[in-house]
Amino acid sequence: MKITSKIIDAHMHLSTNYQCFTEKKKALLDEMDRNGICKGIIISDSELVSNIGNLKECTELFDDCGRIAVVGGISPFINFDEQLKLLERFISDKKIVGIKLYCGHEPIFLNDKALKFVYRLAERYDLPILFHSGWDNSQYSSPDIIKDTAEKYSSIRLICCHCCYPNLKECFDVLAKHDNVHFDISSIADGDTANIKIILEKAIRKMPERFIFGSDYGCCNQAKHIEFCNGLDISDYEKEMLFYKNAEQIYFGK
Repeated sequence: MKITSKIIDAHMHLSTNYQCFTEKKKALLDEMDRNGICKGIIISDSELVSNIGNLKECTELFDDCGRIAVVGGISPFINFDEQLKLLERFISDKKIVGIKLYCGHEPIFLNDKALKFVYRLAERYDLPILFHSGWDNSQYSSPDIIKDTAEKYSSIRLICCHCCYPNLKECFDVLAKHDNVHFDISSIADGDTANIKIILEKAIRKMPERFIFGSDYGCCNQAKHIEFCNGLDISDYEKEMLFYKNAEQIYFGK
């Protein structure tokens, strides 16, 4: 595959197709090499026992790998106080670059008061909060819920993973004026791209600094996402912002 730009994959998980974490790590790095990915973001599970790795497992696994940064998942339903302390320790030690909320995978609304302690952490350390949106159980992070959260926490960068798929147009229309919301396009190329291509192109042209490339590797096809984004009818500048510059600024401060 011809790669038209430097690429950061800002949304990856460990694969479930291998037995041990060492094999999962090798498989991920090999896939990045095959697809010309220079850096990546691995997102840990919010579960403490998980075949994609919990916060501690993911940070330890990639501690020696400069190409990979870690985003820590957390759940208000699972040892919340203990996990908050662990999360803050890893943030202080500069082991993670963001926090992930699994709204929809778990029955928690993005603007639930129980999450205020997570938002306080993000605000204190100037870290982005990523959250699941779209697909099944999408009511937990619907565009209106995201809008409310963006207004309550206007100083925090919110990363809308999957762009409320398949309701991309509603997502972009409702959130266009909220500059602290960014859009992670992971997993959308595994669906019906014919119906979303024009919607995505229009939104990127309007808000080029707010879109981030991600594949959802571990669940979705990385090469397919690259091919889809390379085929978008957008400018070279907009493609560079999508493929790596926005992620560099948000996650690596460049």
